[in-house]
Amino acid sequence: MNTIKEVLKNGGIATQLLLFFAIICFCLVVVSPLTLAINALKLSEITNIKLIQLISSIGLTVVPTYIFARTYSSKPSSYLSLDTKTNWKILVYVAILMIVAIPFINLLGSINQQMVLPKALAGIENWMKNAESQASGLTEKILNIHSILSLLFNILLVAIIPAIGEELIFRGVLIKILRDWKGIKLAIWLTAIIFSAIHLQFYGFIPRMLMGAFFGYLLLWSDSLWLPIVAHFTNNAVAIIFYYLKYNGYKMPDIDNIGTGNTLWLGIASGALVVFGISQLKKQILQKKD
Repeated sequence: MNTIKEVLKNGGIATQLLLFFAIICFCLVVVSPLTLAINALKLSEITNIKLIQLISSIGLTVVPTYIFARTYSSKPSSYLSLDTKTNWKILVYVAILMIVAIPFINLLGSINQQMVLPKALAGIENWMKNAESQASGLTEKILNIHSILSLLFNILLVAIIPAIGEELIFRGVLIKILRDWKGIKLAIWLTAIIFSAIHLQFYGFIPRMLMGAFFGYLLLWSDSLWLPIVAHFTNNAVAIIFYYLKYNGYKMPDIDNIGTGNTLWLGIASGALVVFGISQLKKQILQKKD
């Protein structure tokens, strides 16, 4: 094991990326029969989707990152920046900031949706639209629930596990591999671009990329993965709760449209508050570290 660790540390970005990709592929081989077994149970479509997503999320994010971190370091929690003490007030601040940012995120998304590719790229544009439509349809099926138990399961499935798993993948491992190549700031943005692209929702690419960059800077400032995890969780959990209330008869605004159209002013105000809030957050984090 020590030899493998030495090879990883001295082998450069290509060696580390190759091993990380190989571990993910191995986990995919292990997870695939489990998903096939779930399909064989002949459960309802939505139950199948949720169970497969649950197993895939854990098996293809949490498990491979732990294996890689354990292979790379004798202290995987330290490598993944999970053992840094974090002030609970800053965690709450991050969660509130993500809620305040919702209208601004929607405004950026509405601008992103105006994207039109040249005619020569019409095939790519159609593929992007189809991918967006399929993702939206799947999300709607998952979020259309009518019981507290289903709400709690959705929070686990769509908020807790993705927040932990995706942050482990992108800010826990990938950002560190890229950091050793060209420095932390380029790594933050490259990781944010990959993070956004891998969701295959290109008409929300810009806001998701900027969120990914924000998560990366949270890690940079705090040396703790818990801040990006909390930010990621809050973004997903708020949407889940809004949709639950909407689908169960409560008069709720469409969360995806707050900050656009007639509420454009909210999007602009939210953007100003977010910029100010991030600057203050950075100061607080750095002061706590000192």
